[in-house]
Amino acid sequence: MSAKDTYYSVAAAIVTAAFLVPTLTATSIYAKIPFPLILIFIVFPIVSILGMTIVAKLSKMAPILWQLAKFAQVGVLNTAIDFGILNFLIGYTHITSGTGIIVINAISFTVALINSYFWNKNWVFAGKTKANFVTFAVVTVIGLLINTGVVYGLTTYVAPIIVSTHTLWANVAKLLATGLSLVWNFSGYKVIVFKGSSSK
Repeated sequence: MSAKDTYYSVAAAIVTAAFLVPTLTATSIYAKIPFPLILIFIVFPIVSILGMTIVAKLSKMAPILWQLAKFAQVGVLNTAIDFGILNFLIGYTHITSGTGIIVINAISFTVALINSYFWNKNWVFAGKTKANFVTFAVVTVIGLLINTGVVYGLTTYVAPIIVSTHTLWANVAKLLATGLSLVWNFSGYKVIVFKGSSSK
C-alpha cells in the first residue's frame, strides 16, 4: 500500500471502531464482549489493516480488487457512522418507530453519506474525473429514500421478528436498508458520479 492508502485505511479503521460503540451498547453486545475497548480499538483496526494489506498485494493481479476493498472499508465506516448515530439518537429520544424514526434515520444516513462523499471522492474513486456534487446529491437522495423507506416500513408496519425488542428490530431493519442502499450507492457512484476514475 502507498502512504496515502495506509493513512486512509488506518483512519477508517479507528473512526469505525469509535462509531461501533453506540450500536454495540444499544444492542447489549458491548457488555458481553470480554475486554471490549481492546477488541474494538486495537484488535479490530489491526485486523482491518492486515486485511487491506493482503488485498493490496492480491490486487496487483486484478486492480479492481483494490477499489472494491477500499469501497468495502469505506462502506463499513459509513455503516458504523450511520448505525452509531441512529442508536445514539434512539437512546437519547427513545424513538423506535413512526414518523420520528424517519427524522433520526435521515439524520444518521445524511451524516454517513457526507462522510461517504469525502472518502469516495478522495480515496475509493480518486482519479482524473472530478465528481459532480449535484449528481452525487441526486444519487444520495435516492439512496436515502430507499434506506429510510425500508427502516420506516419495517419498524412501523412489521412487528419485531427474530429479535425481542423494538431497538433490536430497528437495527435489523437498518441492516436490511443499508444492504439495499449500498448496492444502489456503489452502482450510482461507480457508473454515474465517479465514472472514469481509476480502480488502482
